[in-house]
Amino acid sequence: MSALQLMAAGVLVVGLSGGGRAQEKAGNKDKLVGTWEAVRLGDNSPPVGSVVVVFAKDGTMKMTVTAPREETVEGTYSVQGDRLTTALKLDGSEVKATVPLKKLTATEMVGVDDKGKAAEFKRKK
Repeated sequence: MSALQLMAAGVLVVGLSGGGRAQEKAGNKDKLVGTWEAVRLGDNSPPVGSVVVVFAKDGTMKMTVTAPREETVEGTYSVQGDRLTTALKLDGSEVKATVPLKKLTATEMVGVDDKGKAAEFKRKK
């Protein structure tokens, strides 16, 4: 598993994990469907568009990291209430994670990790 693939998986898991509850639980899967880009990850602000996650209606997902080089990771996801479960395919292995969504609206996702670091995603237009 390359360092870039590990970083991509970490971006999704850390970026969406948090101890709070989603502000609007009803229809979270419908709200999640679409294209999201990271605008802040902890103390770091990646270039806008350098981390993009696409959630499809059929439960598949694709995450693309473009810095330092472009790499795409694919997998599946499901949502139950305020919990997002992902299964990403990394170098022939499947990495599964279940994380709570702290905030999910039509235009933003925000998570806070165990150390209080916030990660923010905005819906890409």
